[in-house]
Amino acid sequence: MLHVAVGNMNLDLYIVVDKLPDIDGALRAKKMYMGLGGAASNYAVAVARIEHRVKLVVHTGELVEFMGLLSRLRDEGIELDRIKIHRGELPGIVVVFLLPGGHRAMVSIPGANRFLTGEEVENTSTDILHLASVSTSVLEKASSSSKASVVSYDPGGAIASSEGGLVVVSARNFCDILSLNRVEFRYVAGREASIDAAKSLLGGRLSRLLVKLGSEGAILVTRDRAYRVEAYSTGRVVDTTGAGDVFDAVFNSYLFEEEDIEYALQAASIAAGIKVSRPGAQSAPMRREVEKILGERPPAVYKYSV
Repeated sequence: MLHVAVGNMNLDLYIVVDKLPDIDGALRAKKMYMGLGGAASNYAVAVARIEHRVKLVVHTGELVEFMGLLSRLRDEGIELDRIKIHRGELPGIVVVFLLPGGHRAMVSIPGANRFLTGEEVENTSTDILHLASVSTSVLEKASSSSKASVVSYDPGGAIASSEGGLVVVSARNFCDILSLNRVEFRYVAGREASIDAAKSLLGGRLSRLLVKLGSEGAILVTRDRAYRVEAYSTGRVVDTTGAGDVFDAVFNSYLFEEEDIEYALQAASIAAGIKVSRPGAQSAPMRREVEKILGERPPAVYKYSV
């Protein structure tokens, strides 16, 4: 099974604080650390840990290479021949303020991510093409120019906010699976997430809509059925950054490996639940960790006719 992940790769700077500073105020951070992030990069790491083959298609700056961070991705088994390194350009940089309870606030600098067009995957054959935190124009170019069996799209909060309903229009034309969180759903649909609201967005090529609801689990709606999976929790939330990317990666992997929607939702819920108990955007669990819980105490899935 081959995945091609298209989108952003960032250098994430994590600053752990008890609260955000007031205007003109100052705070002392409890801790700071850094690592790789970016939705496509997070997705690729999670896929590799599920033991699927994955290529990463991103633009970045030479600082990431200088710091040795690309070698970490290579060690994960991710194929990096489609990464474009821009000399003299900063990589995407995200400053993440981690607050108690795993809550976060972020400030991002696009850097070399801005060079992505979607044409990078022209004539690329793959089982799953996943586009993460990219504009609808990138979705359209990548979907039209690649040779993918399945196209999955997670626009992310910034695109959902800026492009709104255009996300749904493009998804109906260019992708098979659209993945949103609760806030993104409100941006693109103009109403709160529900099974009926999600069903109304399906059409054209778009046959599955996934809505991630955090501690309330997730909803998946198809043309004739809806599923709701409970959230898996270890009882500890440290960092929610990248949890949605892990959910997407594990859901896609298990769905097209096992062809079992319920099983895929359970695996994705477990993986995301484990991830939020660990710091960093790329702390996805290994396959053996997910399958241990699948065999012992998987989260419940409820089915509904629609």
